Amino acid sequence: MKNTLFAACAAFALAACGQSAAPVEEAPPAPADLLSQVQALGEADRLVRAYTDLVAYQQTHPEAAPPCTAPRATETRGIIPDTVADDSVYAAHKGSLAISVQCGQLVSRAAFDPAEHWLVVYAPGATEAAVVSCNANGRDVCARITTPAPTAPAPAAP
Repeated sequence: MKNTLFAACAAFALAACGQSAAPVEEAPPAPADLLSQVQALGEADRLVRAYTDLVAYQQTHPEAAPPCTAPRATETRGIIPDTVADDSVYAAHKGSLAISVQCGQLVSRAAFDPAEHWLVVYAPGATEAAVVSCNANGRDVCARITTPAPTAPAPAAP
């Protein structure tokens, strides 16, 4: 009798092991690329993500100096339009999301230092952010994005 009871309990336990527990809800699929992931974030989280990506980039690229030890100002520059000026720092990143990160001391009377200004760029299809220095011989080249004014069509010849 004990053997029969033991065998029945063992069979029941083995059968229960093959059954799944409550149905598990599947998480929504993650966005396909980094740009989509960043765009899915709220505005404040995008700025934090850009700072985090800048710091991670600088840790693996020590030549990207000076290191950003504190964010002083961050700003989303938006998707870089195809009409951005060709001589702009943004021209090589058309169609990408650009976020400006100004590093430095949080002192209101201190001027922004172009050497501590960076663009963090998220390109379509990219798996990691591109980082661009805004410093060009002590001059900040990362002004807000401007596009050339549309030109009026030339009058038709009579």
